[in-house]
Amino acid sequence: MASPLIYLIDGALGWTNKRAGLMVIAKMVPANEEDFYRYTTKRWLSNDHLEASKRYRKFNIHELIYAALRSSHAEKRTCINVMKYREGLYNKSFLITFDDGSEVVAKLPNPNAGPKRFTIASEVATMDYVHRRLDIPAPRVLSWGCDASNDVGCEYIIMEKAKGVSLGDVWNKLARPLKNKFIQQVVDMELKLASTCLSQHGCIYYTQNLPMEHQCKNAYGLPRDGEIEFSIGPIADPILLSEERLELDTSPGPWYRLSDYAISMGQNEIIWAKNYAKPRFNYYQSNTDLETPTDYMALIEKYLAVASYLTAAESPNPEFIRPTLWHSDLHLNNIYVDFTSQTISDIIDWQGATVAPLILQARTPRMREDKHYEDALCYKYYEVQTAKRNPLHYAAITHNDTWKLPCIEPVKSVCEAWSSEEVFRLRSSLLAVVDHWHELSLNTDCPITFTEEERNLHNEELENRDYIGQVIENFQEAGLLPADGIVDPQGYEIVKRTSDIQKGSSRWLIPKKRKHGWTNCGHIRILAKNSMNTFRVLESP
Repeated sequence: MASPLIYLIDGALGWTNKRAGLMVIAKMVPANEEDFYRYTTKRWLSNDHLEASKRYRKFNIHELIYAALRSSHAEKRTCINVMKYREGLYNKSFLITFDDGSEVVAKLPNPNAGPKRFTIASEVATMDYVHRRLDIPAPRVLSWGCDASNDVGCEYIIMEKAKGVSLGDVWNKLARPLKNKFIQQVVDMELKLASTCLSQHGCIYYTQNLPMEHQCKNAYGLPRDGEIEFSIGPIADPILLSEERLELDTSPGPWYRLSDYAISMGQNEIIWAKNYAKPRFNYYQSNTDLETPTDYMALIEKYLAVASYLTAAESPNPEFIRPTLWHSDLHLNNIYVDFTSQTISDIIDWQGATVAPLILQARTPRMREDKHYEDALCYKYYEVQTAKRNPLHYAAITHNDTWKLPCIEPVKSVCEAWSSEEVFRLRSSLLAVVDHWHELSLNTDCPITFTEEERNLHNEELENRDYIGQVIENFQEAGLLPADGIVDPQGYEIVKRTSDIQKGSSRWLIPKKRKHGWTNCGHIRILAKNSMNTFRVLESP
């Protein structure tokens, strides 16, 4: 297992933790206070300063410790160390240890995690909801604050430390029968989620924590649990609830029907693009002509013309379009297990969990992203178990590979398409709708068309994307460019120099013919794949 880089304020310089016979060794180094605020786990070959600034979070570390002491009714105890613990791209986590050996975890969202107030408020309520209502194990929240004006100086959650061991730390060491046992439990957990009937599309909150305007107009209450009252409110999305979008007449939800959501997403994009989208280069298309908001809005109008047809028709399986709560980031590092009982002990990171129609949520959990035969077997085992134990989820997954209504690929592609540099994906989905319209059994002609020129330009962009994808793969296989353009801080300078040298000696990778500005010029644009599965320009020739 790769040793995580952990910073501590006080304590020894090494740490071992024996769990179920497995030794986990974490490298520790002394920290200065600034290290707690900065993102210290990785660096970026492109826009390093900008990416780091999105993850810089200033707060009062001493007040955070006091909050942890108060939350665990441990005012008379002493905090002996604080460690930066499993730092992610969107949150900072700190392991706070007291002098009696007890531990709690403090989680602080980075500025890029999501909208103020909503992100933490929804995560806390969702963790409580799945524990109370669905009997899904999740760490117990001890205290939290969703108002950055508190003494800590930012939003935070103080929670119990997840019980057991993260599967991501030990997966490659496990025998296949034990892997299969844990996969079965993941499928059973997803069955609990898929079997829960909710009525609206949004995020779960405590009713009392929703702003009054959402309580009065947009919240849909859920059955009470004693004194606890939950509601479905807006989607806690960093773009849908961004400050610039909140200033406009856009809707962050919730919605009652899939068709309402589909239309709302298109309307939101038009309103936002009119006010904020600016012409820009799309280097997959051209390095001379700009991609324009006008063209983008015309594409959204095409989407709106077909959205009601694709989503308003009755589904052959009504449960497909029933809003369902789902874990949006279920991977091995978010699953904790107890080896004594061989059971899942906790599911963590419910941030961003959304209540939405199952066909928008259905997906296979990420186990490993490599091509190992063993992992292929695990995916196949998951597929078989899902078909057997959770047939509704399996049917939703397979439905999305067919041309049966509702057709949701355009709906999944439209939200934030410009902001996320996914215009190509949206256009691809609409072209496919036009080409397969006759398979949708709609008793009307398709209301949109694409010209031959539009199709040719799209196909040329597809060819460029495929080509650049192969370039990136060649660089990665040669060890010259890391996946996602993200590297460990210790090796950053060496990798950056190697990448810069390679950019100037890539003559053998350049296309032979001119295509909208792509020429045999002796240089190549190197693009790094980001977390949205798109590519970002690192350097122009």
